[in-house]
Amino acid sequence: MSCHDYCSESTAEQIELNARPTQCDVMTTSAISIESVTKSFREETVLRDIELEVEDGEFCVVLGPSGCGKSTLLKCIAGLIESDDGRISLDGRDASELSVQERELGYVFQEFEETLFPHKTVAENIAFGLEQGSRERSTAEIEATIDEMLELLAIEETKDDLPGALSGGQQQRVELARQLSRECSVMLFDDPLADLDYKLQKRMELEMRSLHSTLGSTFLYITHNQDQALKLADKVVVMNHGMIEQIGSPETVYHDPKTAFVCRFVGDSNVLMADGAPTNVDGETVDVETEIGSITATAQNGSEKSTGVVIIRPEAVSLETDDCDVTLTGTLEGRTYTGETTEFAVSLDGLDRDFHVVVPNSPDTGTVGDPIVLGWNADDALYFDELSVTDAVTAAELIDN
Repeated sequence: MSCHDYCSESTAEQIELNARPTQCDVMTTSAISIESVTKSFREETVLRDIELEVEDGEFCVVLGPSGCGKSTLLKCIAGLIESDDGRISLDGRDASELSVQERELGYVFQEFEETLFPHKTVAENIAFGLEQGSRERSTAEIEATIDEMLELLAIEETKDDLPGALSGGQQQRVELARQLSRECSVMLFDDPLADLDYKLQKRMELEMRSLHSTLGSTFLYITHNQDQALKLADKVVVMNHGMIEQIGSPETVYHDPKTAFVCRFVGDSNVLMADGAPTNVDGETVDVETEIGSITATAQNGSEKSTGVVIIRPEAVSLETDDCDVTLTGTLEGRTYTGETTEFAVSLDGLDRDFHVVVPNSPDTGTVGDPIVLGWNADDALYFDELSVTDAVTAAELIDN
């Protein structure tokens, strides 16, 4: 298998889930328009000139580490906090002229169990959301909507139960039902699956995607989970230190990252520090002196600085090196079997940390302590002059994180 023949199966699955026609292909109207929005708390700026268009019917995921401003952005859109500068429009209407209720947004919090009334049954919890809406509904309509939501989320059997008798996944579905029943054209999700166990998270991810397809609403969803963002999104917005690093499809953000931060944060990667400015700048490729020697790499965003990094994804590295541009010999330090793949930790001369490789499982994968030959092609090694859109990111931090 050559360097180009393998992409990790989990990543390929995520990309395949998004290689489908969506409503985005015919969109013309922005459900949410954010222009130069800034927000500070005391002397700390948490949002810096945010520009974002979320199209009608789109599933947009805002991805970033904790503290990057994701939740603050969501609360500004919902009207729970007021931005300092800029403009937010909802379906063409200036949000500053609308109360929280008038914005008519569905909002699902991460702490979903705290938003359910413990003394009300599931049906009563859903009914509360309907009764608080701007449109008056008859008792018969409310009951019909409750039954429809319970069936949609496959929790019909919980109708008369109290929240305390439900599992975490069932409670999450009840809160989703309560918000979805209000028939809001825009739904906001504040990392709602973060506290669920792994298996339940995976099941709810599939349900979220199915719900979006069924309802046709606009979903704006924030998370720090990279895998979740790739699986769910039509469009991914990567944030860092209150700024937007990149906006694009899951495929674009993963395969064509605009900054080193995006490449490092979205998916696994090996980071090599450059020793001086690149040489032999020839079209898209450059030669870069790194901790493990000179490497030919693809220049992603410039080639003039001496503080850049080269990033190579583990699945881009091959153990069959006949067709590779770069080949190295190291020592196998560790091996982890994951079911679909095997992950290798390799020590290389000059590198004070393990170099990671992910390959399909094979019967002959070597023994810890053995020499191991690995390689990759120039277009799989990405050189970044600009580490981030913010000055807060250093090469050392990229390696540590």
